[in-house]
Amino acid sequence: MKQSAKILVVDDERPVRVMLEAALRAQGHRVECVGSGSEARAQIETEEFDLVLLDLQLGDSDGIDVLRDVKERWPATEVILLTAHGSINSAIAALRHGAFDYLLKPAQVFDIRERVERGIEQRRTAQQRSELLQRISDSARALGIIEGGGTATPPPASSDQIEVGPLILDLRRHSVRLGNHTLSLTRTEFSLLTALAQQPDTALSYSVLSEAVYGRSQPEDEARALLRPHIARLRHKHESCAVDGIELVSIRSMGYMLQTHSSGGE
Repeated sequence: MKQSAKILVVDDERPVRVMLEAALRAQGHRVECVGSGSEARAQIETEEFDLVLLDLQLGDSDGIDVLRDVKERWPATEVILLTAHGSINSAIAALRHGAFDYLLKPAQVFDIRERVERGIEQRRTAQQRSELLQRISDSARALGIIEGGGTATPPPASSDQIEVGPLILDLRRHSVRLGNHTLSLTRTEFSLLTALAQQPDTALSYSVLSEAVYGRSQPEDEARALLRPHIARLRHKHESCAVDGIELVSIRSMGYMLQTHSSGGE
């Protein structure tokens, strides 16, 4: 039996919203509908959805901008775009911004349900993989193993906390301390920093970091394009604190690394 998912429908045409809601509720899903980009942003501000069905051309917003907002706030949420024939190129471009797939309007109910089920399955598989990797990482830290280094260190005080030099990440409270400073990070920035802090002084590829943030691996060039603006903002927040002992560095044609001073220069 299929599990119920929480779905947000964003479309400025009421008949389309009614049709999508009826089709998805008949499959046992919990569905909420809004008719504008501003309503969608308000909805995702405090509420996480398994999947969002998003019209690419909204009356008050560009659907790609809404897609970016969804992925910024809830990276694991899958997004399926609804698009007319005239904007197929925009829909394909949106895949580079993290969309799972797109449907041409008007779409058949069978195609909608099939694509939605694939998106939901993708999210659940990614979540299971992420949870497994987190358990492995927690076990490794508890045993004092540094991934990739092969040397032992004292176990951290709590599996909910990562410490790298002056950097302390509280995974439970979603908070970050750098020296005497508290960093205000977006969910994506926090996920990036967590992945890097779990393997300090180790270069992580764009695709590895993309999988840690979005729950799925992507081609290196696409992952690099997605991560670059988030890394830039994260580096700016880090450098504005002017704290020695740790640095976020770019590894040319490779990815990024959280480097401690003890490991030497670039």
